[in-house]
Amino acid sequence: MRRAFVMPVVVLLALIASLTVAVLLNRDAVRHLDAEDELASYIDEHRQRGVRELIALWLQFSGQQDLEALISDDGLVFTLDYSGGRELRVWLIEAQSAPLVEPQGLDPQQPSADVIPLDEQRNIAERTAIALGGRAELVGRTAGPLAVSLASASDETIRALSLAVVQNEAIADEYANQLIRFRNERTEYTRPELLNLARDAGIADDLQTRLAALWTTLPSLWSVRAELVGPGQAGREEVVARYEATVFIPREQTTSALLTGSEHPSAWFLEWKKLDEGVGYTPVPGAY
Repeated sequence: MRRAFVMPVVVLLALIASLTVAVLLNRDAVRHLDAEDELASYIDEHRQRGVRELIALWLQFSGQQDLEALISDDGLVFTLDYSGGRELRVWLIEAQSAPLVEPQGLDPQQPSADVIPLDEQRNIAERTAIALGGRAELVGRTAGPLAVSLASASDETIRALSLAVVQNEAIADEYANQLIRFRNERTEYTRPELLNLARDAGIADDLQTRLAALWTTLPSLWSVRAELVGPGQAGREEVVARYEATVFIPREQTTSALLTGSEHPSAWFLEWKKLDEGVGYTPVPGAY
């Protein structure tokens, strides 16, 4: 009888030994994968810092120049050769034509419409979202200054902002119609001309100043797109990484430079993200 139990015991011991070896090998494999993941994460983090630093440096030296003149027709602003045959390509797209619809997107430290108290700016952003209704999330933005770029703002944006300030539908509509006609006929605008438009529409004096402060001819909010490309299989070019950012670039001479959230005073990053592999760029509302 004892001999009958020998074979099952041997098989059981062999099975236990096999499982032990499998567990140890799996543990080593997991440790190896964890080490590879940590290394990849380390490389990716420092690569992102390097790309962001390069963009910030370019903005530092270019932001106070004629920025629009530095941008090509497709938005490309510069390329930079890396070692190993890699190249960084950076695009800049104006993003201030969209209205602010998130009150908390206004930071107390950021330059904005100084003639409007911060609390009222947030109220205007909230009322703008209400005026846009269900389209607020689609056409609005969640961060940046209250003012919008008059040259590229849509008629819908102009009407929503006007109503948010005036809070009288008939008067706001008349003012918006006049401003849209004025904007479409001109390429340059002055603050006195904008004040006169508000006055001619029968808007109260205190609101005239606030309305004029909503429109800017020097957009300071921009969308940055960056691609790092390099040689891949069979020598074909492949995208190594894609990044997207929203930056605030002070343009007004009276605007003090900011360090908040940025490596350099001329580049305030409001948002920075790496795009997942195979994912295209996220459209910036109102920028196209």
